This record gives sequence, structure tokens and C-alpha cells, in this order.
Amino acid sequence: MLSSSGGKKRNSLLKSSLYTSEHKPAHMPAPVLILPLTGLPLIKPGDDLPRLIVDSARKVGWGIREKDLLVVGQKAVSKAEGRLVNLGSVHPSKKALVLARKTGRKPEFVQIVLNDSKRVVRADKMALIVTTKHGWTCLNAGVDKSNVKGDQNYALLPTTPDASARKIRNRIRRLTGKDIGVIITDTHSRPFRLGQVEETIGIAGLKPHADYRGQRDLFGYQLKFKNVALADEVAGAAELVMGQGREAIPAAIVRGLKRVQFQDRAKSSDLTGPASEDLFKGTL
Repeated sequence: MLSSSGGKKRNSLLKSSLYTSEHKPAHMPAPVLILPLTGLPLIKPGDDLPRLIVDSARKVGWGIREKDLLVVGQKAVSKAEGRLVNLGSVHPSKKALVLARKTGRKPEFVQIVLNDSKRVVRADKMALIVTTKHGWTCLNAGVDKSNVKGDQNYALLPTTPDASARKIRNRIRRLTGKDIGVIITDTHSRPFRLGQVEETIGIAGLKPHADYRGQRDLFGYQLKFKNVALADEVAGAAELVMGQGREAIPAAIVRGLKRVQFQDRAKSSDLTGPASEDLFKGTL
């Protein structure tokens, strides 16, 4: 039999977990659904990607609901926008020829990386890391061969990923009448960690962060640094059902997430921030 003192202790712990330091009820977590959009065809240049997404959501039974978060892989967006290049059409510059010898990569490939880059961070046999014109520091400026048909064909990142996200959001609003958030993702490596994760490169309709700074924790301490990259967390969660290989699931819906702050103005560049705030600057 449970003792009365033990019961009082558990009740006290339960009460402390449900209430903040100001004795206001805390938000109870609600289930979050991650819904794969299966059955989408292989995307081709000129395809109406938002229409295909809406049709897929209807066919699989999820539909599009108010305040859904739609996560779309970069490759599908790039294909629909015609952001594909054939190496046979590329004429390498002198800089590309030098970097090709240094990295062991094809000069034509290096050239298309340089075309979308504003700075070369690292160039050797192991990696070609650049800062893209969008401001992302990543491998090969996001130029990718996976799931692109044709030996010489490569996909580039969307020219302006935030604009692409806004177009998808606005088109889906016209098709369904629903106001949603849209996140476009790409696969990135991370400093000091092995393996890749999905990160946000384009965003529309939601604030990319969940800012806890200034709030109190369970014990009344004021949070000073907790500014969660919510959009990146959503991108990573969606990848669990989208996959990276032969799954053929380029989009997913994240439904029921309560921490999202929906807003018309959204910038993926907020996720990079100024170099002065980079805690790992100078450590590599």
C-alpha cells in the first residue's frame, strides 16, 4: 500500500511539473503528427508542385489543414523550377581548373559550385566547402547528384529559397483556402558531428525560432541563451518519414505543433545570424 507521505510527495512533484514559477498553468504538450506525402510523381521542370502536393495530401487522406507545416525537400523545388544543369554545357574558368586539381573533382562540377558561391572556405581532397550566395556554408554549394536522372545532370539550390517557399505557400492558400507554414530543406553536415541532418534553407509563414530568452525555467531561473531553431527541428523531424534515398517522398506535413509562431514575414537568413554571434567562430 502507498504511504500518505509518498502520495503527498508525488502530488507535490506533479504540481511543480504542471505549473510555472509564477504559479500559472504550463502548456500541456500535445501530440505532433508527421505525415508523409506518398504517391507524388517524379518532379519535372515546370510542374505545379503545390498542386501535386495538395492532390497527394487529399489522396492519402491527410488533406491540408489550417496551421499545418509543409516541409518540402529542396530537390523537388529545384526540379520544378528547372534548377538543373548538365556538365556538358559548362565551361570551366581558370579558378575552377585550379580548384579541380586541388580537390580531385571535375572542373565542370567545380565551376557550377563556384557559380553559386561567394566564398571558398575549404578546398582539398576531402571536401569543397563554400559559403553560398544565400549565406549558407555547406558542401559543394548544395549542388547535388542524388535522385537526378542522367550521368551528367546535377541539381542546384533554388535561386531564392525564401521566395520559392512563399510561392508554394501562396499557391496552396489559393488552392485550399488554408493558411500554412512552408519550410524548404536541404541536407547539411555539421561541425564536430558525424552524419548529416536536414536544415531549413527556405521559409514562409512562420518564425524560424522559438525564443525562450527572458522566460523562467521550472526553478525560476531566467533563461538567457535558449533560442531554439524550431524550423530546423521541424525539418529534421520531417526527414524521418521523407528519407534520403529511394523513398520518393519529397514532402511531409507536420501537424499539431503548438510552439509555432505564424507570421507573414519570415527569413531563413535569421537562422544563420551575424558572424559576431557564432559561438564556434575561430575554433575550426
